[in-house]
Parts: sequence; structure tokens; C-alpha cells
Amino acid sequence: MARERGRRRRGHRRGRDEGTSPPQRPEDDLRISEESGAPGVLPSRFSFRFRRRQDEREKAEPKPKPRRPRERAAEKASAGGPPADTSPLSFWRRGQARTYREQPLPRRGPARWWRRLTGLYFPPWVPVVTVIVVVFAILGLLFVTRAATGAPRIGKDHWHATYQTFICGERQPNFPTWEAGVHTHADGIIHIHPFTPSEEGSGARLVKWFEYGGGKLTQTEMRMPGSRKDFKNGDPCPDGSTAVLQVFVNGQKMDDWSRFIPHDGDRVRILFGPEEKVPVQQQDRTIIAEDQAKRSVDLEVTDDGTEAGSAFSPTSIDVTAGETVKLVVKNIGQLSHGVRVAGADGTYETTDDYVSSPDIFQPGQQGVVVVRFDVAGDIEFHDATATTTTGKIVVKEAAASPTPGATQAPEAVDTTLEVAMGDAFFDPKELTIEAGKKFRINLVNNGRFVHNLRIAGPDGQYETDDDLVSPDLRKTGDTGELVGQLDQPGVYTFRDDFNRSLMTGTITVR
Repeated sequence: MARERGRRRRGHRRGRDEGTSPPQRPEDDLRISEESGAPGVLPSRFSFRFRRRQDEREKAEPKPKPRRPRERAAEKASAGGPPADTSPLSFWRRGQARTYREQPLPRRGPARWWRRLTGLYFPPWVPVVTVIVVVFAILGLLFVTRAATGAPRIGKDHWHATYQTFICGERQPNFPTWEAGVHTHADGIIHIHPFTPSEEGSGARLVKWFEYGGGKLTQTEMRMPGSRKDFKNGDPCPDGSTAVLQVFVNGQKMDDWSRFIPHDGDRVRILFGPEEKVPVQQQDRTIIAEDQAKRSVDLEVTDDGTEAGSAFSPTSIDVTAGETVKLVVKNIGQLSHGVRVAGADGTYETTDDYVSSPDIFQPGQQGVVVVRFDVAGDIEFHDATATTTTGKIVVKEAAASPTPGATQAPEAVDTTLEVAMGDAFFDPKELTIEAGKKFRINLVNNGRFVHNLRIAGPDGQYETDDDLVSPDLRKTGDTGELVGQLDQPGVYTFRDDFNRSLMTGTITVR
């Protein structure tokens, strides 16, 4: 050990004798003053700042042409200075940091813009804020869209729409009752007031209403709630005709009902049978024209925001047997309402019922019902949207008329014709008479609805003073007559006021 120490001391002395010094340690470099400017000196913070300012001044001055490292080393060697330091850590010893020089952008072309885009720098919070803004924008758009198209909504909408279903021309019973936000009470009404979010908006479609009741409705197939039988396009009807599924809303035929949502007051007709351009005639009511009413009575219907809170005022109306009366029903409640009057048979949903027009009317609107009863008694009516809300019409006997004298003989005529009326036709529908000759047309109602016969006069227009009109034949088996005279030759048209589109005919006057 002692021998090793001695060898080291001799080595140090030999180095001093030869005029060299031992290698300096990093600590020795730190002791070198800043003023020396020797390589390997670490600059202080002040000297670094000073040097940066100096570099900035130098940048403003013209710079000589840069030389390669080998050229600089050769220049120093020729000047007698120490050899250039080519160590990778030389930048640390000189106190100068290496810098990144950005490559120049291309002058033109897509590459220039691509370099600009890829070279952009965003703070870390920018993507976070962008994502938050996009999410809230989407949520806002969904909220606005739902507000515009999301009706009906929970607690805000309470709608009612009537419906009827026909299979090969035959009216089907009302669907059975089921519970849901979109349901029915076996009353011929679609009740729409959602209970859950799934029943809002598109969840209240007509096809969904079928599904809630266990049925099915597509563009080509139907299964009624409460039934297991499927009806598909192309199936035959009993008369051999080919049946297709059709849906009419407010008298208009729909081409696509997959997205249809029944709204308050809509009238829906679902037909499966031969293709029709207009819906079949309603088979659950009797219709009397308003202009035939001799008296008008006001009736109000109100509610407390619920169907159970509906009420009529007054609840009883007096009429005289044989009197035609118009009931003007005003809706002063918060929900939509309708009125159906049971006929003389006391049963709803039959052909002798009287139904308000429109079937359902909204708050602030009114409906009209024209009724006539020939036999004394009490006739019940109810609210179509809340069948437990009822009232009654008291039909009283007409005052006794003076005892008539001898029965008068029928009016003499020149020609007598016989015409039978069905629910969609006259038989025959073409008649011929002589000009200036008085004629009588004996009428018989073989249908289930009220009918009459109206002849347009010489002016060729209906509902004018020169018309010839028969009395109304209200039920099956009723008879009546029309006596008249036409002096001008020509072809005159006639119709049934209660089925104007289907029941028409002509009279040829010679």
C-alpha cells in the first residue's frame, strides 16, 4: 500500500518536471473565472443572459460564411492554440445549448399546407373544451328536436282519436280494454296520454297502439287486439274479391302509416277489403242535416284536467216526440270531448246512434248533434272520451191535435213510380216521365240508415228553391212519397242527402 502511494507521488512530480499538469476535474473547471473565457467554463445565469443579448446583436449584423468544423480546427492548430474539442459534450463545456432549426416550408403545393397543419400546437385544455362543447351541442340539438317532434309528452298531452275497423265491408266490434299510456276503453276511442318515456313521441304511433293491445299492424298485415287471426294483403273476401289493408285519417287515404301518430280529434278508419278511394260509409250512426232542425239547445261539457272529472251541463234536456233538435255542445274544459247519443234501442255503437260532428272537439271548440225521436221516453247520451260521464234526453209526447175529419184521398197524379233505397244505391236509379205531367214516387227504405230523395230543379243545382224533396225515411221498412211536376224536357239528377257520393240517379223528362 505504501509502495503504491509512493509510485503515485513520483508520477505527479514527473509530470511537473515535464511541464504538464494532471487532468482537471469538473470541480476545477467550476473554479475557473468567467473572465478567462477558457473552454469548459460553465456560465452563470448572468453570463448566459448577457450572451443571449450578445447573440441577438450578432444576428442583426452580417455574419461571415459558416465554416466546417475541420476548417475551424485547422485554423486553431495553425494559430498555435489547443486542439479543437470534438467531444459530444463540448456544448456543455462551452455553456451553449444545441438548438433545433426548423426546416423551411415548401413554397407551394399541398405539402406546405400539410406541414402547417401538422405543425400546429394546441394547449392540452383545448381538446377537452372541444369535446365538452360538442357534447353539449348534441344534447341541445336532441332537446330541441324532442321538443319539436316529441309530442305527445308525459303530463302535457292528453289526446283522443276515434277509430273504426272494417273487414271486407263489415264493421268490427271495438277493441277490448287494455292499460297503457296509449290505450282504449272498448269505446271506439284511442286514448293517448303517455305514462312512460317509451310512450312519448314515436311511442304513440298507431302501430305501437296495436302492439300495446297485443295486436299487429304493418303496411301489409293486421292482427286486431284481442284476436289471433291475421289478415294479409291478397287474402280473399267472402265475395271472392282480393283484400288489401288501407288506413284513412280524416277522410284522406294514407300511403304509409308506419310513422303516423294519431292526434287529438283525428278520425281513423282501418279497412281490410277491396281497395277503395274513399272510406266506407259510417255504420254506427244516423246523420240528420243541420238545416232540418227546428230548435237549438246549448250543452256544455267540462272537466278538471282528467277524464274522471268530466261533466255535462245541463245533464237533462227536454224535447218533444217527432221534433228535430240541434244540440250545440261547447267544450269549456281542458281535454278534448265528444258526444254520442244512444238511439231508441238504448244501445251504443248501433246504427240509430247520433254522434257529434266532429266526433271529438278540443277545448274552446264546439260540436253539433242533430237528434229526433218519435217515441216518448228517456234517451241516454255520454261523453265519447269518458263514457262514465252521461246525461239524458227526455222525450215527451206531442200535444194532442184536433180530431181529423174524414181521411183525405191521395192526391191525384198522372204517373206513379216505385223506388227502393239501400244504404248505397237507388233501385232503379234511372226514371222516365212526361213533361208537364204530375208524378208520384213511392219510396221504401231497405237500408239501415236514414235516406231521402232530392231532385235538382230546372236550374240543375241542389239546395235551391226549385228542388223537389221527399221526407226522411229513418229506419228499415219506412215508406214515403214524393209528388211533383217537371214542365221542361231534359235530364234531371237526383240524390240522397245522407249519402251524396254513392246514391245518385237521373230522371229523363220527355
